[in-house]
Amino acid sequence: MKRLKKIMCISIIIIIIIGLVHSFPSIVSAASDKAQPSKTSVIRIYLNNITTSSGAPTLINGTIMLPLDGLYISGVTVNYDERTKMISIANMFTHGSMKVGSRNATVNGKAVAYSEGPRQINKQLYLPLRFVNDAIGGSLNWNPESREAFISYPEFVGGGMISNDAYFINGVSGTLYKRDTAGVVHSLGVSTAKLEPGYIGDTKITVVAVSEDADLVTIQNSSGEPSINLTVINLFVKKEVILRQSKGHYWQFSPDNLKMYKGNAVMNDGHNVRLIAPDASVKGTWNISKLAGVPEDSYAVEAMGENFLIVRSSQDGLLTLIDTTANQAILLYKEFDINPSDMAGFKNDGIHFTGNDVNTSELQFEFTNKDGTKTAYTYVIK
Repeated sequence: MKRLKKIMCISIIIIIIIGLVHSFPSIVSAASDKAQPSKTSVIRIYLNNITTSSGAPTLINGTIMLPLDGLYISGVTVNYDERTKMISIANMFTHGSMKVGSRNATVNGKAVAYSEGPRQINKQLYLPLRFVNDAIGGSLNWNPESREAFISYPEFVGGGMISNDAYFINGVSGTLYKRDTAGVVHSLGVSTAKLEPGYIGDTKITVVAVSEDADLVTIQNSSGEPSINLTVINLFVKKEVILRQSKGHYWQFSPDNLKMYKGNAVMNDGHNVRLIAPDASVKGTWNISKLAGVPEDSYAVEAMGENFLIVRSSQDGLLTLIDTTANQAILLYKEFDINPSDMAGFKNDGIHFTGNDVNTSELQFEFTNKDGTKTAYTYVIK
């Protein structure tokens, strides 16, 4: 009897062991899953919808902390003084400073206390994200479910940020500014220059004086990879007020747009060109896409006269002469019997306008072939 009980006990133990062995892989798997961080444990920071280049953020006592090492914010200055342990962050109109080990900061001249201060973690210096947001004049939104922080902040670009008598813009809002000759900054209003995040820093701003109190401000912004989408915005500014605007889009094409004609500003959106007088009145309007015979294409205006427009298609780079009196479009490479195989450039047929004789209505052109040989051509408007 005792032997039977012993055998039964051993059998029960064996059954239990076998059960544990069979269930062991799932137990190991469960333990492994717990050891691995879940996808939602990662904190992501987005600055104007662009992921920050800084290292991995962390959460300390409910405060998002951002590593200072490698922190880059477009248009913003970030400095750390090793001697004083002071962190300084400055945007165009905002500034913040905070000392390592202190929860107190100065933001735009006012004392601000944060839940955490800058501290060393694993030999890296971390600072509170909310301080970064305040110092750059941002708006911070935190999504606890996805553990993502979104900061929208003003991103400025242009020579007027540091130079007198020059313009600059907030590429996020489109607000145009000018720093006058005395260094005072003036806001000139909101323009259509709301640019693609991540590409604002490469924006180019050029200015042509129309009169003593009027300028044609041209903003060029490239986006895409490798910068194949070009947006050209023209702003007619008079007495520090934006009175006229145009915006053109080009793909893999860099327009050589005419800026002035006989003291008037030339404003082109790729389809319609307007001639703007110094008093901001419209002296003439032409739908160049329609006149060129291809309404869906956008065009750059390279020259104009009393009875002609010379435009280049952004679709294929071919130069077209538009006789505005006869409403006739002449594709110049065909007119000059140029073989397309002799053309050198991509989206540029090598034909350029070189001048005109106002007395004879004779227009001069020069063609440069793929070997660099130049040939002169003339066309007389009848």
